[in-house]
Amino acid sequence: MGLFSSKKKVHQATKLICNKKDAGSYKCVFLASYRKLPVEVSWEESSVADDKMSESLHMTGLNRFPCVEEGDFTVCGAEAVLTYLNIKGAAPTIHPRKARLLAAQNYWVQVLSRKFEPLLNDIPSNVVRISDILEVLDREIAGNNYIVGEFSLADVHWSAVFKLLEDQGQSSLFSGFKNLNSWLTKIKTEIPGYESNTEKVAA
Repeated sequence: MGLFSSKKKVHQATKLICNKKDAGSYKCVFLASYRKLPVEVSWEESSVADDKMSESLHMTGLNRFPCVEEGDFTVCGAEAVLTYLNIKGAAPTIHPRKARLLAAQNYWVQVLSRKFEPLLNDIPSNVVRISDILEVLDREIAGNNYIVGEFSLADVHWSAVFKLLEDQGQSSLFSGFKNLNSWLTKIKTEIPGYESNTEKVAA
């Protein structure tokens, strides 16, 4: 052994802790899957990782999904975990290079989070408003493979919410939109594990 030696770096598995009733969890699983990150997925009802983060920040009641754990690093909440998963690894990040595409991506992510998802808390009372938003999205997708023309986080976010609606037996909300369903069929073939609650995203 030489005068100087280095310790072999021990690989620590990245764990993604999710909840099957949480759209943010599906967003993170889909992003990790699309980028082919070697992530171990655990579907849970409560998050131990989130409890640990709450203690470290001297906060209580966070209790959010999803969470990511890697060694002594823990972070929770969809926005934080999505940022982590989009940068981690050698695969290219999902980030449109053209300004107009990036703006369009952020616009549709914002429409989803601020306009569409809140309506899902009371679907019977909001069917018309839900349909109105989906009609606009359906027109936007017409003639395109993806929401903004190329694959982006907008596709990840919207497909995750549609997956959750499918699991809840609410696919009739969007089944009547031709362009939207053609897009979703394509997305299902491009995101490994879309059809199942996989325990491992990539080998």
